[in-house]
Amino acid sequence: MSVLEALHIPTLTKQRVPVKTLVEQLQPTPENKRLIESHVASIYLVSLLNEQTIHYRAYRDDDYSYQAIYVLQITLKKNDQLTDLTSQLHAAFPEPTILLMEHMDKEWISVAPKRISKIDQTKTVLEDNVVQEISMDSMNYLNLSQITATNLKDYYTKIVQIVYKIGVLNLIKVYPTTDLDYKSIIKEYQAIQADINNLKEQYKRASMKSEKMNIDDQIYDEEMKQKQLIKKLRGDTIGIK
Repeated sequence: MSVLEALHIPTLTKQRVPVKTLVEQLQPTPENKRLIESHVASIYLVSLLNEQTIHYRAYRDDDYSYQAIYVLQITLKKNDQLTDLTSQLHAAFPEPTILLMEHMDKEWISVAPKRISKIDQTKTVLEDNVVQEISMDSMNYLNLSQITATNLKDYYTKIVQIVYKIGVLNLIKVYPTTDLDYKSIIKEYQAIQADINNLKEQYKRASMKSEKMNIDDQIYDEEMKQKQLIKKLRGDTIGIK
């Protein structure tokens, strides 16, 4: 089963979104243009979720506009820098988007709540961006037809919550049944992982033994922070301290 099938949503006949057209619309920096072109093999619009297809009313106020949700299927050339890549891809569409990515035998989902720009009301700004790898275990929790919502904004917010819970599942192998603030813990864990990755790069470049030992100590400290976060997640989720 693919991630798209696991979502249990109405689908369209696949419509290709040319990468060149997307880049022209986005007008990214040269660095981000290279990022998109080096990572994206193809993009297809596979579903349009709106009042006609899923029967949830559109939502709009001074800050948010949820008229429809675009679901895009993306084949990747490589699977690094996914947070940076998906931030660019979400920003290319004013409406909320769900990105389903695949590379080799791996799949990911990304969602990004958006608000209306204060400078240009025809544009939107990302408030967040969540990217999680999807395993066979997490497929069981992706059924969007089980969501009950009041409107499209509420519906999308609940999808974001599901993706954060899948992040918890990926860390502790248990899917949360309660609605807690998993976002802050997942974000903190990812920030620590980024620090660890940077320290490992510094370690490779270090020439002095004392410098390597110092960096090694820092990596150990950061890894201990991650273990504490996982312990907290286990305690909050399944009562294991």
